[in-house]
Amino acid sequence: MTDTTISETNVADRPIRPDGMPAHYFQLDAAETMAWDLLENGAKSFKQPFHTPVLATVDEDGAPQARTIVMREADRETRILRGNTDQRAPKARQLAAESRVQLLFYDVDVKVQIRVTAKAEFLTGGDRRNEAWVASAPGSKVCYLAQGAPGSEHDGPTSGLPDFADNGQRVANSELEAGLKNFAIIVFHVEALDWLYLDSKGHRRAQFDYASGESRWVIP
Repeated sequence: MTDTTISETNVADRPIRPDGMPAHYFQLDAAETMAWDLLENGAKSFKQPFHTPVLATVDEDGAPQARTIVMREADRETRILRGNTDQRAPKARQLAAESRVQLLFYDVDVKVQIRVTAKAEFLTGGDRRNEAWVASAPGSKVCYLAQGAPGSEHDGPTSGLPDFADNGQRVANSELEAGLKNFAIIVFHVEALDWLYLDSKGHRRAQFDYASGESRWVIP
């Protein structure tokens, strides 16, 4: 007769799935997949919460500096994220002095927070930067026509744009090209992900360290 008894060892080793809970609630690989799905979808659509994370850097005095940026690219295969910026912005100096950064993402609907630890590569020229410029929409390109550096003082409220580009006026493509000299991209080389899932039945948190190749559950 065939023995159909399930050993106690196998039962103990088997992950317990609470009724109705998604795979990422109890499987590390599913949590990582979910994280990258959110990152990649966020880069593709402005309607996604992950489209606008917070980038945290430190300034020359070691003080924290945080601001919202737009995520333009995410690739789980290369573990690359990308954003665009004005190369005159203070973050350019900050990244030159310290390339280690964190990016904070949160989606209120799926109740997931992701903290990305990365090394930032600031590119003011080259094919990759030029391709990003070509792919940018006119409404994005116009921002780089600002007549002063972001954060520079002015004697009154202003967009910083020249008169012909202010107040949402349509700007000819030939005039937009003047902004290329101010355009830069930040390529984020992801070194680690910290994934937090909030649920009334019990939160879950996982960490993925790509430098060491380790992944683990941690207490939220």
